[in-house]
Amino acid sequence: MNKRAFILVAALALTAPPALAQGRDATTAEALFNEGREAVKAGDFPRACAKFRESNRLDPAPGTVFNLADCEEKLGHVATAWTLFREVTQRVPASDERHAIATERAKALEPKLPKLTVALAPGSPAGTRVLRDGVELGAAALETALPVDPGAHTLVVEAPGRRRATRRVSVGEGQNERVVLSVGPAAPASDGADRAGARPSSSKRTWGWVLSGVGAAGLSVGTVTGLMVLGEKRRVDDNCDANKRCNQTGMDAIDTGRTLGTVSGASFIVGGLALAGGVYLLVSGDQKKPETALQLGPGWVGAVRRF
Repeated sequence: MNKRAFILVAALALTAPPALAQGRDATTAEALFNEGREAVKAGDFPRACAKFRESNRLDPAPGTVFNLADCEEKLGHVATAWTLFREVTQRVPASDERHAIATERAKALEPKLPKLTVALAPGSPAGTRVLRDGVELGAAALETALPVDPGAHTLVVEAPGRRRATRRVSVGEGQNERVVLSVGPAAPASDGADRAGARPSSSKRTWGWVLSGVGAAGLSVGTVTGLMVLGEKRRVDDNCDANKRCNQTGMDAIDTGRTLGTVSGASFIVGGLALAGGVYLLVSGDQKKPETALQLGPGWVGAVRRF
């Protein structure tokens, strides 16, 4: 790698975002979609749903969502299927034949939808959190009949200074269930401190490691380019006289040395700041930030096209 190419790579390394963006992959998505269709023909609906779901993640398409909705319905996940059919109606125009089909399929599922209402007992302390199947239900979601898939659901109540309370409830197709949850018993002092105190945030620690890595990379680039500056200085000394008159090699060395010096200085500054920030995030920790949104994965039947 020549010096100018190295400089370009170093600059890109410093300016690139720390998190890698997940791009689309239409070719893989199409292959997975076709495998999902084959699994449907074989009656292997769990495998088919997994294929459709991954296909839609890699390259979202209404046809994939439609096939996934049909697959989820065959597995008895009527709330998930209902949500996905409704998603199709929002993603395709009314003139598209799939709009009418999806509308009818969603309407046919509505009487089968189980609905679960979750409420907190009066007097629950401030800061109480309710989680349904691992996802937090915000205040607006409480005391509301929400569609869920048939089967067992795990409800968890967390409150400052209290032990976690867990309850499992089962609902069947078309059933409406209301559950009132109470906080757990008082936690021992040490247990309470652990629950109420600061809890390291995985997100914050992740960014701490990312920044530390960027900082280390910056310092490494700064060191390497600094050494290269010294090499260019020797070239200048060899190709310039005492009056600073240089041949072409010496002039090129001066130009390259200045560029490398700029990169080296910037690398040390960015690397030092990033490393300091990363160490701070790793040491300080953070309160765990709960998820506040319940999302049913996007992801539709028969010979309906993927796109």
